[in-house]
Amino acid sequence: MLTSRAPETVDGLFLSYYEDIDRWHNDHAPGKPTGHPAVLLRPSDEGGRSILARTARQGVALDGKLLDIARFFAWAANGSTVEYRRYDAFSLTHLSGAYYESLCARRERDVRHLNHVSRCDIPLLAERYAPRCIFLSSTFFTEIANLLDAMQHLRRAWPGVPIVVGGLFLVELEKALPKERFQALLRTFGADAYVVSALGELALLRILERAGDDLAGLELPAAWIREGRGYALSPAAEPGLPIDEHYVRWDELRPDGLYHTVHTRTARSCAFECAFCSYPANQGALTLAAPETLARELEHMTRTGVREIVFTDDTFNVPMPRFRELVDVLARFDFRWYSYFRCQYADDEIVQRMVDAGCAGAFLGFESLDDAVLKNMNKAATYKSYARGTEILKRHGVPCHANFIIGFPGDRPENAEKLLRFVDDQGIEFYNATPWFCSPATPIAQQKERFGVVGDYYRWRHDTMDSDQAVDLEEWVIGRARDSVWMTELGGRNFWTEIFLYSNGLSVGEAQRAVRAFNAFVGRDTPAAEAAADPEVRWLGELLRAKRFPETAGAEAYRGQAAPA
Repeated sequence: MLTSRAPETVDGLFLSYYEDIDRWHNDHAPGKPTGHPAVLLRPSDEGGRSILARTARQGVALDGKLLDIARFFAWAANGSTVEYRRYDAFSLTHLSGAYYESLCARRERDVRHLNHVSRCDIPLLAERYAPRCIFLSSTFFTEIANLLDAMQHLRRAWPGVPIVVGGLFLVELEKALPKERFQALLRTFGADAYVVSALGELALLRILERAGDDLAGLELPAAWIREGRGYALSPAAEPGLPIDEHYVRWDELRPDGLYHTVHTRTARSCAFECAFCSYPANQGALTLAAPETLARELEHMTRTGVREIVFTDDTFNVPMPRFRELVDVLARFDFRWYSYFRCQYADDEIVQRMVDAGCAGAFLGFESLDDAVLKNMNKAATYKSYARGTEILKRHGVPCHANFIIGFPGDRPENAEKLLRFVDDQGIEFYNATPWFCSPATPIAQQKERFGVVGDYYRWRHDTMDSDQAVDLEEWVIGRARDSVWMTELGGRNFWTEIFLYSNGLSVGEAQRAVRAFNAFVGRDTPAAEAAADPEVRWLGELLRAKRFPETAGAEAYRGQAAPA
């Protein structure tokens, strides 16, 4: 038990990430899985091309027990998966929870941010907290079953406490589904209210200001509120709060909830309208904070133990004049930082200034290296501009992650070989390629006839490829580059995993070697004794123990607990 005292009454709990731990083997998790059962390395539905089958192929099985990269690292370091959160990139402090905790604290409302929660944490957290309301972010959810699982555990732990769900997964669902099916899902989830907006601040504040426990009758912008057996939609729009006034005051947050690396932003939405991406439509109009707002936020951050920053801005270096000002601000502080970067706008002068200001890594969303596909994507880039920009970044020593989409209309199988040559020739440290996700909420959904697209989500075909080919090519590119290292997306956190390793003291070369040790066993079942004897696994365990990754907030919920034999 966490405590023998009565639970602490708080205005709210904000869960920014609920993990479906049952996808993987967990030495600490008692009881039967309640979400997805741990997947096995065998063909499943859809001819082995389902999301679970793909997840299994991006994991490592030891004696039939499937591990993601964080659990594999924990096993290599300690012989069990119990302390996997020490090695999980989702331990970095999430922006949404930090933002709302800061926003509420300035209004004297005690909302506790829970950065990383699973079914094992919730009963123990119920012993600690008695909240007036629970706020569950859907942004990191990818499947409906995960959200349903979270709701069931929350209801069991805090019966009668209003639960409010918000975040981008809900926004995507509302755009993608017919109204009747969307409302049926809301009834199935069973929350008391749903804030279907990328913003949501005003709704949250109004809920906290209510006098009683009932949400009925509240005017909540962009929200569905329980009414009898169904839900009524509030017609009010969510205007959002001024971004320059409502940045995170990091030194006013509870220090025990802060990791030494945090996410933040300087903008909402995106300056581009790529045909494969629903982000701008879901986020609304582009809103840019002034560079001096970043300076004020960083002043607060200097009074904490935060050392490194991950910028979530989808286009951090656009527009370029403003980006130069942001870099000048960062140069005034002593933080290392990472960001998404449109390399077609790179030049020697700005990249050198980035490095001098603490830039330690860049995510390059190439998506394709085929000019015809890039045009179809509305990427505003060409192969030549990508090659030029990447060469500049590498000349100045910026570690890079390259991301690609396989199967967008116009794509052809031979482009997979092209991307592998590119990441090696350009000296890119890590890469990933994933099948196109044909979301009805993206611009391309309005142009299906033009490209002969039939189907949605991960099941589609068009004039130049189909989803089966794309999934097969995803598997084919795993570990196939000569020098560049494949980074798992379904068995890890993609670029975030790289950031996590860098921020905990690994050099770029050590990070690459560590991920290679995982990749050597990906997609197959290996006797644990054989893997433990592997020289690279032994090296990995010694490295991770030497680096002393910190214990994360909330570790009380799993430390020392082991599943029955």
